Amino acid sequence: MKKIVSLIILAVLFSTSLPAHALYTELGLSYGRKTTTFDENNSFDSESITGSLSLYFLERLALELSYTDARGLREEKASASDAQRTTKQNSQIMGADLILVFADKKSLFQPYIKGGGAQIKRYQEVKIQGQDTYTLEPETATVPSYGAGLKIQMTETFGIKLSYDVWKTPIGGGMQTDDSSIRAGITWVL
Repeated sequence: MKKIVSLIILAVLFSTSLPAHALYTELGLSYGRKTTTFDENNSFDSESITGSLSLYFLERLALELSYTDARGLREEKASASDAQRTTKQNSQIMGADLILVFADKKSLFQPYIKGGGAQIKRYQEVKIQGQDTYTLEPETATVPSYGAGLKIQMTETFGIKLSYDVWKTPIGGGMQTDDSSIRAGITWVL
């Protein structure tokens, strides 16, 4: 009973000692797209959409929870006589990052860095013209992530967000690679 009373007193003291302006929430929506064409038979197209919820517990420090859905389509053909190979890749990334902002929330430009972890689930569907389609499903992995960005605060509640994010993605055999994304989006402060 003494422990419960002590925890309640500690929680009340802690919550009343923080300034009222320190706690706020931000919702974000970002989109990324890349298209690369080598010739009429060889191209790569990818896009991603990310939703995020940032919980600022201090003026310049936040916990960001995010979900990214990414899709890619690669079409390859070495020569006119070769069979067309089409690869579709889907990835779902759930992230949790700690964000450090280098300006206060009323500044026009708010650069930031972040680091944390992400859970990646992905699969590929490969179709070779005239042959069967097969699917590759690597295991779901929890990996470190980091990034940097810039938020441009247009009004008190609305902003534009640009970011560069990196995930250490496993590629098999105990090896990892850096998967990255450049995004542009919008944010709302609640």
